[in-house]
Amino acid sequence: MTQPTLDLARDNMILNQVRSWGVLDEHILELLRKIPRERFVATGLEKLAYADTMLPLSADRLSLPPKLEARLLQALNPQPHDRVLEIGTGSGYLTALLASSAEYVTSIELDQGIADIARERLRAESLDNVRIEIGDATAGWIKHAPYDAILVNGAMAELPEEFIAQLAPGGRLICIVGKQLPTVCVKIVKNHDGVVRDALFETEVPYLENAAPDVSFEF
Repeated sequence: MTQPTLDLARDNMILNQVRSWGVLDEHILELLRKIPRERFVATGLEKLAYADTMLPLSADRLSLPPKLEARLLQALNPQPHDRVLEIGTGSGYLTALLASSAEYVTSIELDQGIADIARERLRAESLDNVRIEIGDATAGWIKHAPYDAILVNGAMAELPEEFIAQLAPGGRLICIVGKQLPTVCVKIVKNHDGVVRDALFETEVPYLENAAPDVSFEF
């Protein structure tokens, strides 16, 4: 696929998917124009980089669709001084958007192969304010806490309290939670006098590994 065709697909994505779903923050829209998503998909799938669909990361993992990545980013509203924790590196595209908005990003990925590919993609974009670490972060990642912002890149049946404990005062957390579909995107803000939770929108995305609801059987 030629670059002019990809550029047109990117413009159409921003207009028809992202803006039409309420993502109007000009900083985010400019990042979507600037960071080429086709560099964050598997070889041979470049022509689908701007399609409104999830794309394979591995045999059993999918990336989030671009309009959802943009809406999650807008909800988190990362700032230049923020230390951000991302749960689930995935393709590295949302990581790149975060790194282009915040001071530093710690991204945790369970799959070593997926993490290695994401590192190479981020390095190719000269983003050096990111570290990708390997592990199960379904209870957060205490190692570098506290964080000014946390973004969970996938659904969870429920959000462990450890996440809130790892937020700095004034910190924000965006996660998709629920034990049945559709799940709900929730924003949590940790104030000095308590925690504020707001339900933002419903969506359906794959659960993070080790964060899916228990399977129940009916007889």
